[in-house]
Amino acid sequence: MKQELHLLCMVALTGLLCLLKTTELQAQTGLGLRLGQPEELSLTLDGRLTMEGAAFLPENKSNYSWTSKPGVTEPLQMAPGMMISQARLGLVLEYKKWSGRIDANFSGNKVSLTDTYIRYAYSAQGNISLGHLFDPISIGLNTPSRHNSLAMAAPVTFLTPAVRHMGITLTQWGEKYWISGGLYAGSISSTLAEADYASEGYGVSARLAFLPISTESQLLLLSAGASTRTPERTLDRTGSMLFSADASTAVDRHKFVQTSVPYVQRYETFTLGAAYRNPKFFALGEFLLNNVGHAPIAGAVPGSTIKRGLFVSPEAYQTYLGGYLTTSYMLRGEQRVYNRSSATFRNTADEIEPGGNLELMARVSYLDADEGGRMLEGLAALNWYPNKYFLLGLNYSYSAMNRYATAGGRLTSSVLGGSTFRLHTLQLRAQLVF
Repeated sequence: MKQELHLLCMVALTGLLCLLKTTELQAQTGLGLRLGQPEELSLTLDGRLTMEGAAFLPENKSNYSWTSKPGVTEPLQMAPGMMISQARLGLVLEYKKWSGRIDANFSGNKVSLTDTYIRYAYSAQGNISLGHLFDPISIGLNTPSRHNSLAMAAPVTFLTPAVRHMGITLTQWGEKYWISGGLYAGSISSTLAEADYASEGYGVSARLAFLPISTESQLLLLSAGASTRTPERTLDRTGSMLFSADASTAVDRHKFVQTSVPYVQRYETFTLGAAYRNPKFFALGEFLLNNVGHAPIAGAVPGSTIKRGLFVSPEAYQTYLGGYLTTSYMLRGEQRVYNRSSATFRNTADEIEPGGNLELMARVSYLDADEGGRMLEGLAALNWYPNKYFLLGLNYSYSAMNRYATAGGRLTSSVLGGSTFRLHTLQLRAQLVF
């Protein structure tokens, strides 16, 4: 933990030293810092700070208990709380067609490197990136957190490899299309492996977007993505993988919908998405499916070598699926802007009305994790953007989960045969982006 704090402090100190030497300051999407170098060389400091407070109302809470550790079971609490869900600083160096980025991120009570890469722009509409990034596979996954007015939808966190991987990515776009793909190894934020680990995981991912309508007043985006990977690096010799869904707020860390699949040989993710935008209305929907190929649990011998690889034929499959639909209506101001270089959307317009923009949002999502549980969630939000750098939001969500959504057996019900777990959540969210 000390090393992680030192990392964040070093990045923060570097940014402050740059500010002290600054002779020219530009507030755009970040802070442009001129340090006396040639005009072709620039250093940018950007970041974000997100704070959340949430209160929970589980229905029939007295019927449930929670196992905090083996042999220790107590009544389910779900007390209200507040937290800093994300604090992030990024440094970007640009020189002619070359650029590089280093991000230090505090999230989940730990500090880690997130987007960290070297990039070469071979044209005005194409680049090659080498480093630590999300696989290009899903609109929801690939939208930067600085442009998310809501927490990532549960199906995205469960059904995609929602961790960054080391790899090389080629991206190209035009007026009517966007395509990105690459080869990826493991994640630097994954569990530290032993000296003689079996594999850190590797795979191939790609995403294609097509814009049949692209005008100043209307935009229609169609998207498809696919990924195939071997299991992530793990200390578990059986090669098991844990899949879990995040809640609508970072304050809730129960992860009720989750499951573990042992003896994984490879897994595949497929996505289909569509988005529509006009000056007042925005809608984004996405369907996701995950096939986990594994050796039969009953036939596996502990300590034996499981065949893993992109061209291995798994002996059995476990399939999970889900999707979400997000809508937004601007009560004041205009809708978010499309980002052509990433085929995603910002959460603000280029111009903010005097007094701020006001947005009404709604989202419905569904996740079928089979033995890990099923979840249906509805969410409504009211967001105020006083300017391009601040967001204040109020959210309400309702989640219904079946009797298999037990957080891996940690949630138990006193009702014979289990029961549907229903949860109401009220959340306040504040975000600073610079």
